[in-house]
Amino acid sequence: RQMCKETGRNKLLGLWAAAELGKTADEAAAYAKEVVAADFDEPGDDDVVRKVVADLAAKGVTEAQVRAKMTELLAEAVRQIQAGT
Repeated sequence: RQMCKETGRNKLLGLWAAAELGKTADEAAAYAKEVVAADFDEPGDDDVVRKVVADLAAKGVTEAQVRAKMTELLAEAVRQIQAGT
C-alpha cells in the first residue's frame, strides 16, 4: 500500500512537471513513467526530487517547490486510491 501511494504521487508529479515543461499528452505520459522509474534508483525521494528539479531548472522551479508539490500530490494519490480511481 505504501508503494502505491508513492508511485501514484510520483506519477502525478511527473504529469505536473510535464505540464510545466509544455509537453503534449503523450509526452507527459512518457515523462510521468520516467519520474516513477527514477524512484527506483535509490531509497527515499531524493532521486525523484533531483530528476524533477533538474528538468525544471530552466523554468525556475526550486527544490522546495518540488518537495511541496510532492506533499500535496501524496494526499491526492491517497484520495485517488481510496476512491478506486
